[in-house]
Amino acid sequence: MYTTDQTVHTIGPVRLTFATLGGAWLAMVAGYVDAVFFKLAGTAVTHVTGNAALLSSDAAASNFDQAARLGAIIGAFVLGAVCSGLIVGSPSLRSGRRYGVVLMLEGLLLAASAYTFETLPWTAASFAAAAAGLQNAMASTYMGLIVRTTHLTGIATDIGFLIGCAMRGRRFKPWHLGLLVLLAIGFVAGAVIGALVAAEIGAGAIWIVSGNVLAFGAAYFAWRVRRPAKL
Repeated sequence: MYTTDQTVHTIGPVRLTFATLGGAWLAMVAGYVDAVFFKLAGTAVTHVTGNAALLSSDAAASNFDQAARLGAIIGAFVLGAVCSGLIVGSPSLRSGRRYGVVLMLEGLLLAASAYTFETLPWTAASFAAAAAGLQNAMASTYMGLIVRTTHLTGIATDIGFLIGCAMRGRRFKPWHLGLLVLLAIGFVAGAVIGALVAAEIGAGAIWIVSGNVLAFGAAYFAWRVRRPAKL
């Protein structure tokens, strides 16, 4: 999680900007979606840990219907990650890979979530969880840094670890800490916006984020067609 004296990485400002802004936006999307579902359905969709704990609790209390719903959400998240691996093929962030396809698929999953929310809220939650898994697996490492965009547990851990390294006098790239902090800010900001929008227009809030992700995905896809990735 840090760079030692013997390990030196170079990174250009364009690539760093791409990683920083893109990561912060993705974290904002995840925070937004999670807050909408917390507000309207009382369930999380962008991280597995809490849902796994709730599933275990419900199973222990013989509340098997609720446990099955949570199991479907967790399974959908994993399935989304599987699809991301099939499409992108590498966990390392690199401009030019098939992220546009992943984002467009994520937007479609969110659209399906919005469409089914009123009549089948748990199905809608599963669609949203699949979108989160797809996003989270899209690019999980960058220049030696583990990057997660759908939950704060790993981000908070890494921020604390880097601060501890600094207190001990260990060296690391300052942009590592900066990127992690921006991811955290993006998630929290997205959650605030999602909660406010959901309070105003209900499930329509999901349509907004779906359109946003689809538009960015289509734009990235168009850029990639003109500039294929170097494999």
